[in-house]
Amino acid sequence: MKKISAIALCLFGFGLLALAGSAGRVQFGRRVQIVNRSSSAIEYLHASVTDRRNWEEDLLGPMRVIPPGHSIEAKIDDGAGHCRYDLRAVLIDGREVVESGFDVCANISWTVNVPE
Repeated sequence: MKKISAIALCLFGFGLLALAGSAGRVQFGRRVQIVNRSSSAIEYLHASVTDRRNWEEDLLGPMRVIPPGHSIEAKIDDGAGHCRYDLRAVLIDGREVVESGFDVCANISWTVNVPE
């Protein structure tokens, strides 16, 4: 009986280690697929930690847009371990889409969709 209990305890411990390892990968992945489902190209993409008042630099950089129906993978990480960000997509026609408190540690995609 003691052998079975020891084996069960070992298996439980290995299970906890596996869960901790996968949680760490999710937390530090911080890569988000940005999907453009609007009718206009995304010209600017910003991600700022939720407690900041200003938008950080454009993640797309100069001369890059996300056309309608396309997507890119964006690394959203300020190096400080934050998970919650406010996201903003500015479309070429001037419309904006903002998502507050987006969790980059738990979500792998953000779809930009503007009602016409």
